[in-house]
Amino acid sequence: MSELPAIDFSRLGPAAGARVAVVGGCGGMGRALVRALLDTGVEVAVLDLPTSIEQHAPSAGVVVSAIDGSKEESVISAFADLERQWGHLDGFVNLAGFMKGFHPIAELPVAIFDEVLAGNLRNQFLCARAALPLLRKGKQAAMVNVTSTLGLDVYGGYVHYSAAKAGIVALTKGLARENAPRVRVNALAPGLTDTAFLVGGTGREKVFDDMDPSLYAKRVPLKRVAVADDMVGPILFMLGAASRYMTGETMIVDGGTYVQ
Repeated sequence: MSELPAIDFSRLGPAAGARVAVVGGCGGMGRALVRALLDTGVEVAVLDLPTSIEQHAPSAGVVVSAIDGSKEESVISAFADLERQWGHLDGFVNLAGFMKGFHPIAELPVAIFDEVLAGNLRNQFLCARAALPLLRKGKQAAMVNVTSTLGLDVYGGYVHYSAAKAGIVALTKGLARENAPRVRVNALAPGLTDTAFLVGGTGREKVFDDMDPSLYAKRVPLKRVAVADDMVGPILFMLGAASRYMTGETMIVDGGTYVQ
């Protein structure tokens, strides 16, 4: 892939001084987002798995909290700590999620199905529910959930992951309807993005040994796989005032591969 030009993120996103929490902020996409938020004067809290925090410790000044988004007690505790430190949120992004291998439905173990739903859909539900009271106290508050184009366009062998991601689309619509106009809620549906997610996710075991992004890139109209920075701009837009009349939407960012 040829070197891509740097992106000026300063024209998007929340105002300087806003407080934004990022679940999954230690992952590849998360680190890019946190860096952009800090560069624009936003206060950032990162919530992630302990192993992820250990591997990619956030910058000084970032509020850090260990969390397992699939476990209710862990989520309640992490957001209670955040409320004690900050009192409110102006923005919330949940990037957490993972894939667990290729499994046709007839061969899919129930344990893996449950694990993938817990790590994706249950995670998004628990974290959104915990973040809402803090967002309601914020100013022009916005939530961004991260789903996937596989939640919209299902491929054989990935149905467990697609079911979880499709659930996030529905969850986002429900959250948007229930919390308007106080809190806007939208979702990002990325296409294949070249981060540690392709081998399971930061903080989790490696799943794939044979993923070749260059082969996938051939079927993308823009002729490349996404990088983390490609997702930062759309997230900042959905967090910021420029998208103030947008809620309940799922923004597809995949280089033109999936067209509704």
